[in-house]
Amino acid sequence: MSDSLPLQGKRILVTRTREQASVLCEQLRASGAIPVEFPTIRIVPPDDWSALDQALSRLFIVNEVSYDWLVLTSANGVAICMERLLSLGYQPQQMRAVWQGRIATIGPATAAALEHYGLQADLIPSEYVAEGVIQALLQAAERDGRSIAGQRILLARAAEARKILFTELQQAGANVEEVAAYYTFPVTRDDEQGRTVFQQLQNRQIDLLTFTSSSTVRNFVSWLQSYGPDGQRSQIAEQIKIASIGPITSQTARELGLRVDIEAQEFTIDGLVKAIIQSEEKVSW
Repeated sequence: MSDSLPLQGKRILVTRTREQASVLCEQLRASGAIPVEFPTIRIVPPDDWSALDQALSRLFIVNEVSYDWLVLTSANGVAICMERLLSLGYQPQQMRAVWQGRIATIGPATAAALEHYGLQADLIPSEYVAEGVIQALLQAAERDGRSIAGQRILLARAAEARKILFTELQQAGANVEEVAAYYTFPVTRDDEQGRTVFQQLQNRQIDLLTFTSSSTVRNFVSWLQSYGPDGQRSQIAEQIKIASIGPITSQTARELGLRVDIEAQEFTIDGLVKAIIQSEEKVSW
């Protein structure tokens, strides 16, 4: 058995936001890979904070049950909401002393981001997608001996997030308030790095593309379409392996004409890296 690291020398493109890429890059490096940071999205705060401020402030009104649930679906959402509370003069870790509701996060990474501010998630679904959150909230209501109907739920998340969470909870009778905590915008890649990465893709100097959200896929494809003729782009898409963090991201990739070779079974960064390593152990790239 070789003593080399499982991803030794593999050049892997990381399309996450620059702020979030470090965790994935660190894990890839620890496995011997050479991560190539190429963010295709950026996180932009709202122009007007008033809607988010008003919603978050209700969590600190004494003797008022403002919301039964606060639902957070990304580490970005956690950071922005908690930092916003701090800017308004509230201490997130003191929320429990005032607010009697509960917090649901979409997965363990989001829950870990919450712990950074002294708060524990009350609910983490077994499947780290919107559908999993819906099912977990319905099951929690059943365990409580009550209906989800009439429960007040605050969704503070990306403006572009999938609407299924809002619509299905609303259809189940919940009173859902959705507030944009941030916006996801594409990164303009008509720069030297963009041209370099395109050339590396052409020359098969990138071994694997990683996608951690539907927005990273969409913006990568949009960037790819801005370079070269269709045939050239199609050739690149066909010859480079793709790894996806989960089924929703994979579905977006396939809808945009990409082939997904690796899909994480656990929809986290840890799960993605594990799936990449397992794939490498099965077959040489």
